[in-house]
Amino acid sequence: MIKGMLCILLIAALVVSAAGVSYAAGAEELFSGMGKKLVRGVVNTVTGWVEIPTQIYYGYKSENFGGAFVGIFSGIWHGIGRTVSGAGDVVGFWAADPKSNDGVGIPLNAEYAWEEGTKYDLMKPSFGEATLTPMGNKLGRGLGNSLLGFVELPGQVLKGLKLHAPDLGVVKGLWYWYSRQIDGAVDVASFLFPNPKDTKALAFDEKWPWSALGDTLKK
Repeated sequence: MIKGMLCILLIAALVVSAAGVSYAAGAEELFSGMGKKLVRGVVNTVTGWVEIPTQIYYGYKSENFGGAFVGIFSGIWHGIGRTVSGAGDVVGFWAADPKSNDGVGIPLNAEYAWEEGTKYDLMKPSFGEATLTPMGNKLGRGLGNSLLGFVELPGQVLKGLKLHAPDLGVVKGLWYWYSRQIDGAVDVASFLFPNPKDTKALAFDEKWPWSALGDTLKK
């Protein structure tokens, strides 16, 4: 209940301070990213189950009955990943995102469940590099964001002070902190499952929650 109220207050603060937040990016980009993330989240949450017949069909198309059988399990795996990531997008549509999912998690085949897209090879160049490494990267990113997201607050406040905008540093620090909590929780919960190839929302300024604090102190 308290967290929900804090999120609402935070979003309200962002709306009021949208023009000021533009020291990182324009307000138009901010709200556009929120809208795109929400739309994708709703679509993926509602249509995640469509991955099952889609994967069965394309498995049959490529390898006949054997491929169709494998497609059942592939569809369930992709469906869970799409549904969980979609739910995360809906709950955290207001949240900032990592700049990229490249090398983090197994990518979904396509933007939408009913599209064929490009099938990701779990064995190239090897099972370890193509599968275990991106899964590990996703888990590591999720744990880092979940456990240390709070470090964004002092980091962004310090950046704001150096830019003579401490109030914006506070708003941005709180926003990034809660954003990393949401993003991290979704990554940890779904690190074994596929996720979208790209991110939709406005990206964090830094890769890690502690980067802003460390980089600013070095200067």
